[in-house]
Amino acid sequence: MRCTEERLRRRSDAIIGRELARLAGRARTLGPGELAVVEAALNELAERLVLARLRTVPHRAAEIDRLFDEGVSAEARQ
Repeated sequence: MRCTEERLRRRSDAIIGRELARLAGRARTLGPGELAVVEAALNELAERLVLARLRTVPHRAAEIDRLFDEGVSAEARQ
């Protein structure tokens, strides 16, 4: 499960990084401090909604991991 948790943490970090870059490009008036607040909020959401829950149901780690698998198309998940 530890491997899954680390993989999901890296995946969420990558998603958050891309979203912050997109936000910075669209909302050019946001400064580094404001973007840091957004980043902290997104990290807290990832922790609370995905990673903390993963720790409570380690027997479901493979299923949760598949939700974030970049190599699987949306059609294949259904």
